[in-house]
Amino acid sequence: LSKKGRSLPKRAEAPFRNGYRPEIDVSRELVLVGEEASYYQSLIGILRWIVELGRVDICLEVSLMSSHLALPREGHLECLYHLFAYL
Repeated sequence: LSKKGRSLPKRAEAPFRNGYRPEIDVSRELVLVGEEASYYQSLIGILRWIVELGRVDICLEVSLMSSHLALPREGHLECLYHLFAYL
């Protein structure tokens, strides 16, 4: 994350930011062929594994974010960082 100039939020009280709706996100699209989209897909895989291990409290959020694997956006990636901060 530090190579890309990003960082995780320090702490999150809820899995999603207040009022965030991934289906209406209009931020920049991540490059599908490049590293950003595959990085997003890797993070989704990690979160699915975490849900399988027993963190069912984030099952809905992971499912919603998984529906954007084909065309992830910058806002979706930021939402995943927020979700990891929640964990």
